[in-house]
Amino acid sequence: MATAFDIVAFLEQQVGHPLHSDEGLQHGQGDRDARRALVCWMATKDALRRAADAGAGIVIGHESLYYPYDAVNRPDAPEGWQDWQVNRARRELLDACGAAFLRLHGSLDQFCIFDVFAERLGLAAPVEADGLAKVYRIEPCTLGELAERVKARMGMEHVRVSAPQGLGQVVSRIGLPWGGLGLFTNVAYQQELLAMGCDALVAGEACSYGFRFSAECGVPMIETSHEGSENPGLRRFCGILSERFPELDVEFFQVRRPWQWH
Repeated sequence: MATAFDIVAFLEQQVGHPLHSDEGLQHGQGDRDARRALVCWMATKDALRRAADAGAGIVIGHESLYYPYDAVNRPDAPEGWQDWQVNRARRELLDACGAAFLRLHGSLDQFCIFDVFAERLGLAAPVEADGLAKVYRIEPCTLGELAERVKARMGMEHVRVSAPQGLGQVVSRIGLPWGGLGLFTNVAYQQELLAMGCDALVAGEACSYGFRFSAECGVPMIETSHEGSENPGLRRFCGILSERFPELDVEFFQVRRPWQWH
């Protein structure tokens, strides 16, 4: 068996620093022994129902448990957010199964999620790195060819692509705004990659503002989805937890994107 606090101590040892302010125990008891844990990208209702069915005593989520983002920590959270339908349903499901909820966000990005995304894309070691801002060199190819490669590696039929110079633009220096770093709130990360000489970006989730930022610099961006860019690393983390805590039955629950092509 293991506790949520045992898992926190393990991850902190691996990354060399305490959890960030948006991470940690956010529901339940962190010192309670558990035989089973469920790891998911977000503690959606489906994920929490699966946790209950599996008898999981610990749920590890990468993303914010409640809406709005990081509501449990932000001083400007709107009044009454605890009773929003989605939030109330998630809290009640956690209460019903008696599970502790542990959020592991940036520390887990650092530990394995980012690097597993790069690995999934078939990228070799970065040629430049500053923390999690990394540049990967590939053989020159067109943007259209890179998009096809990304689709094949990620198992996607379609991707959204910004092509400020057309799909024939030749690219060779790739940056990875994984997760939500292609969104407008995180364009500073894009700027860091552009300053490092990236000529194409392969993102997790992007938005119109985010696409336009790099496009106006002449740099295209390919979107894979927030969940898709981080699920492989979360699955890898399950294996790592199982090795470290062999007495803990660890299950990965794959949260898929909530929309579809039509």
